[in-house]
Order: sequence, then C-alpha cells, then structure tokens
Amino acid sequence: MKKLVFIISFFSYSGYYAGLAILFSLGLGGMSRFYSVPLRLFLLISMLYLIKNNISNIRFNKFPGIIPLFIIFWCYYFIKILYTENIDDTHTLGRTWPEYIFYSLSFVIFPFITFTLLSLDKFRNTIVNGFIISGFALGIIGIYLYGSLLTSGIGRINLITYQTGEAVLNPLSLSYSGALTIVLCIYKFVILGQIKKPEKFFLIITMILSFALFLLGSSRGSIVALAFTLPLFIAYSPARIKLKLIVFSIILTPIIIWAITASGSNIFDRVTNTSKDGGGGRDYLWTEALSHFLESPIFGGRIEIGGIYPHNLIIEILMATGIIGSLIILPIIFKGFQIAFRRIKENKEDMFMVLILIQGFTQHFFSGSFATATLVFLPLGMAYSCYNKKNEY
Repeated sequence: MKKLVFIISFFSYSGYYAGLAILFSLGLGGMSRFYSVPLRLFLLISMLYLIKNNISNIRFNKFPGIIPLFIIFWCYYFIKILYTENIDDTHTLGRTWPEYIFYSLSFVIFPFITFTLLSLDKFRNTIVNGFIISGFALGIIGIYLYGSLLTSGIGRINLITYQTGEAVLNPLSLSYSGALTIVLCIYKFVILGQIKKPEKFFLIITMILSFALFLLGSSRGSIVALAFTLPLFIAYSPARIKLKLIVFSIILTPIIIWAITASGSNIFDRVTNTSKDGGGGRDYLWTEALSHFLESPIFGGRIEIGGIYPHNLIIEILMATGIIGSLIILPIIFKGFQIAFRRIKENKEDMFMVLILIQGFTQHFFSGSFATATLVFLPLGMAYSCYNKKNEY
C-alpha cells in the first residue's frame, strides 16, 4: 500500500506535469489525453484498492457524516454539469460533459475519500517523499527543457509560445509546483530534522531547481502561497530554530531578489501591475460569476459561462451550486482547515498537510477549476483522517 500511496502522491501534482513536459518536448502535446486519461484511470483504480483495504478504519459511531455529505454535494454538482450541457447552445462547456465527471472523480472525490481513510502516522513520510521527489523530477525536466529561458529575458515561460509557437507547460503549474516543493523541503529541514547528509544535499538541490521553476512560472498567486506558509515554520518552531530562520531569511532575501532580477523573471512587474491588469482579468471573471450567482442564488446556475470558469474556488461554488451547494461543501472545507491546524498543535509533523492545503487553496482562489482542486481536497482528506481508528485523538 505504501507504494500505491507514493505513486498517488507523486502524480497528484508535480509528477503529472513532469510527464506532460516530456510529451511537449517530443512535440506530442496534442496527444496529452493519451497520457493523462490512462494515468488518471490507473490512479483511480489504485485509490479504489486503498479504499477497499482501509474502509474498516472508519469509526462509524464517531464519524461525523462528512463523506456522505461530500458525496451528496458531488451528485448535485453532476446534475449541474448536465444542466449546463443541455440548457442551450450558447453557453456550452469547455470540455465534453463526461470529462467533468471523470476529472471530479479522479482529481477531487477519490483523493479526498482515500486520504480520509489512511493513517497519517503510517504514510506521512511516504506522502511527503512522493511530493518532494515529484518536484525534483519536474525541476530536472523543467530546467533541461526551459533552463535557457532563465537568462533570455523572456520574463515568463508562456511568452515563448507567443514568440515561437512552441508548446510549453502552463506557467502556473511550474510556479506552484516550485513553491510547494520548496516549503515541503523546508518542512523536512525544520520540522523533521535529523536528516542525513545525502538527503540534505538532495533537498538543497531540489529547492534550487524548484526556485528556478518558480521564476519561470512568475505567478503572483504562488507568492501569496509562500507568504502564508513560510511564517508557519517560525510560529511552530522552538526559539532556537526561530532565530535561525529569521537570520537565514535576512541573508537570503537580497540573494533571492538578485536571482529574480538576473534571471529576467517578470514576477516583480506582474505584482506591481496587479491593480492595473485586474489580476490578469480575474476581476472581470469574478464579477461575471457573481452576477450569474445572483440570477439564481438558491440553486446556482451553470458550472461555466461560455466555457469559462471564474478562477476562484469559492465564487465558482456559489455560481454553480448556489446557497444550497455552498452550505454543504464550504463547511467541509473550512472545518477541514480548523482540524488541520489543530493537528499541528497535537503533532508538528502533521504540518505538511497544512502546507499543501494552503498552497492548494491559494492556487484555486486565483486560478484553476474547482473540479480539479486536488491540492485542496487531498490534504483535507488527510485532515479528516483523525476520525478513523488509527488516527483518532
């Protein structure tokens, strides 16, 4: 089971994009579905196996009905998919309607249920290593394919597509993968400690590679994610470690600023221009989505407007499922946050799931579709695993 948990963790985010980058480099970007669909099917089967072998961990007399409510919400969401598909011809979905159901199952529903049933004490290191090693793999592949762009003055990786037509990875994928891998490496250094020299070297190399991905992606949202996660290490560290972290931060800040400037990354320009460009047009998307919600506030409207989603998890839930759907799923999300932070107080080694959760929630607050929010619902599942027999307080 540890091998399956590792594989699922590896391909949940960075590992998936590492494979996608290889396809793009071979000029096979148009065949990405022949990679992503079989991979998602394999992960689904793996998660079904884990669920089957861990279902007995649920303490039904104490379990708060989270999974039944979660399933009810998604059944309602599937109805809204069919509603959007069939309401008229002018507001078609961006994909075929079965894809929304398939991606919801593979990205959100089964990861949440699977990790709700797993024991964190048993699989903690496996999950963390899966995420870090996948970040390392993406870093190696990303630098090999796009490293030359760091000193080319291109500013952001997707701009090369406009200049040459070359297909590249989504810059958000690179930036968030880099940020996530960095904070998990810091978690290993600061929270776990007692790391052998070979692993220390590996983690340092991984952080350098991940920082390069962060520069190539130049995402404002990933900066926000780092701003929310890095202070956690100071907050939950002993006084001696706090002092070291503060000193390291002071020393590294000018080095990081120099690296951003020297690489030609346009991250500073993107941050300073946020008010001018409306966050990349998100103010318009959010306004349109909220207007659509107000047209049908109780039951919600379409899951997309003209094939476009609002790039904000909360607004998308309101728009698509209305007050009824929001009253089911939002308490599950916010209660999961509460449980996750409570678990840090019980055991600091559980901080990794909070780091993943903050990274994922920040990303899907500014971009990404609700139906693909793996980095939100996978760690939420870990938070709720406290209700099973092996993790109960």
